[in-house]
Amino acid sequence: MKKPEKIPRYRLGVDIGGTFTDLVVLNEGSGHIQTFKVSSTPHDPSQAALNGVRRVRDALGIDLAEVAQFTHASTVASNTVLQARGARTALLVTEGFRDLLEIQRHKRYRLFDQSYQKIPPLVPRHLSFGVPERVDETGVVITPLDEAALRVVLQKLVGEKIEALAICFLFSFRNSAHEKRAAVIAREMLPGCFITISSEIYPQYREYERASTTVVNAYLGPEVSTYLERMNAALSREGINVPLHMMQSNGGIMAWTEATAMPCRIVESGPAAGVIAAAHFGRLAGRTNLLSFDMGGTTAKAGLIENGEVRLSSGQELGAGINISRILHGGGYYVGAATVDLAEVGAGGGSIAWLDAGVLKVGPQSAGADPGPIAYGKGGDRVTVTDANLLLGRISAAAFLGGEMQLDLEKARATVERELAAPLNISVEDACAAVIEVANASMLKMLRIVTVEKGCDPGDFTLVAFGGNGPVHGIELAGDLGIREVIVPPLPGVLSAQGLLAADVRYDFRQTYIAAVAGGDLAAVERLFEALELRGREALRNYGLAEDAIEFHRSADMRYRRQAYEINVRLPDRPLVAADGGGVAEAFHALHEKLYGRRDESGAIEFVTLVVTATGNVRRLAHAPLESGDGSPARARKALHKVFFRDAGLVECDCYDRALLRTGDELQGPALIEAADSTTVVPPRWRVRCDSVGNLMVTLEGAK
Repeated sequence: MKKPEKIPRYRLGVDIGGTFTDLVVLNEGSGHIQTFKVSSTPHDPSQAALNGVRRVRDALGIDLAEVAQFTHASTVASNTVLQARGARTALLVTEGFRDLLEIQRHKRYRLFDQSYQKIPPLVPRHLSFGVPERVDETGVVITPLDEAALRVVLQKLVGEKIEALAICFLFSFRNSAHEKRAAVIAREMLPGCFITISSEIYPQYREYERASTTVVNAYLGPEVSTYLERMNAALSREGINVPLHMMQSNGGIMAWTEATAMPCRIVESGPAAGVIAAAHFGRLAGRTNLLSFDMGGTTAKAGLIENGEVRLSSGQELGAGINISRILHGGGYYVGAATVDLAEVGAGGGSIAWLDAGVLKVGPQSAGADPGPIAYGKGGDRVTVTDANLLLGRISAAAFLGGEMQLDLEKARATVERELAAPLNISVEDACAAVIEVANASMLKMLRIVTVEKGCDPGDFTLVAFGGNGPVHGIELAGDLGIREVIVPPLPGVLSAQGLLAADVRYDFRQTYIAAVAGGDLAAVERLFEALELRGREALRNYGLAEDAIEFHRSADMRYRRQAYEINVRLPDRPLVAADGGGVAEAFHALHEKLYGRRDESGAIEFVTLVVTATGNVRRLAHAPLESGDGSPARARKALHKVFFRDAGLVECDCYDRALLRTGDELQGPALIEAADSTTVVPPRWRVRCDSVGNLMVTLEGAK
């Protein structure tokens, strides 16, 4: 007799971080979510993911054939660039433009550093070749592609044993015929070579940015393709029958097969997932203006969600290290792919505290997963932020990772005394408090950059604190920013992995179109938008989504005429008509005034790039409702615990088990709320209420 088929009912998300790999499992029938953490394996990130999958299978006793969705966030793309282990890549450009990657832009990344050298191009100059061909700015062919010269160049590349090829011809975003023909010939002469053309990956003007994006995509292609193919095959061998999906930098998911062709779109997949999850839990709490604060083991990251929409940037720089400035550019390789707009600082739990000529500094160096903080007992010998929090009682050693990890606090204390306290002539407690204060100062700057520098008052937002260390520092940081409400979501230590299950399928399509708004041809603009939406519909067709699950959102990069930068302005998600010109102009004026403090009513406004975001809404992340409580947290109260608070010093305060809190329970700070994945430090004057999905709603006394 034939066995009945298993009905898929689990959704699984895996987020690989620098210290731990997080897994989230959703039972679609009950809405129950379970989480797991395993140590990351930097030498082969996929191994940690597979270790986690096996742990899920064994711990829950499930058949992996019942997994209905598997979504993954990985640092494989960014690490490929950071570790300089990408493909041997060549570049074909229009004759006369061979030095594009060396010239970059005129700005100096480190203005006063006499020894500063530009980051070396991913394609060395001897592998960059100019090919006779020319298209003008309107797309008219001036010089036909010289196929004979092209074949001579490609024959040289055969001898160079290149693995990837980027093709970026002048004005190909207007007319891509030469690029496409060159790609056909290259595939014929360079079988097995990963080939990227700029008109497909980044059809926009600005020659350096387009060339850089194309080169980065080619450079990543072989490494990312190999990783994803290996991962998908390994998951299939484990019994997972659904295809692998990847989180993109823009906060949407895509099939792994498409990620192999466009690896530049998954560079920031992990951080993006965290912001998507913050927006999701904020929405459940009825909040639409949110400031996401993700503090993990290596870095802290912040992003803004305004009116329920995650703020995006049109590109990023990869390989420049941690840079939270919005002014300095040119330190890394430009990648023109829509990216969740994040600021980042090297102040995670594993960030190392050190003395620079007697001045205490924290980060950006990190102890990472191996050897990790001193207290982990894995050979670490440098004081970290986590060591300081443990020694000050802000993280309970007994409850760390649910009590699964034995910690060596004596070694941590002795090292703090030797490395920091004695040289500074202060106590161990004061040294640890100073470490936390310095780390907080860096994170405050980061949080101001995504709010104040964007024309937003932090006090108008609710901070969502997550990551293993976010709830430890988040409430104090909120108070410093004038924020009066903090949300600590359920399972905050693995929130990014939860974001993998809350994300929609998403594609961003962009097309350069420089034209005036006032008196311009809005009918031509509408035709281009319709063409971009058609591409979006075709891209989503492969996911089997119902028509009512597909949405299109329109925007445009715009500027005052003769400006050298643009800002992205949301446009109506409907056909444009001539009467819309005034409304489009006013939307630009208002946003420019918000960002820069001025508007020019008499200034001519231009469209520069038209953008369509195609979204396919997948099944929503459902949550089993939390049991109702009686308003008292007594059932969750544990033994008193001594905790250091900046404004109160060492205080003996209540400690609570978060797993035992129920809907409606309230408690008053100072307090610790412990969970296996993270500890929430509640300072004095802050009050906590648990809502129906398990969010800790933390408000400052007197806040409305």
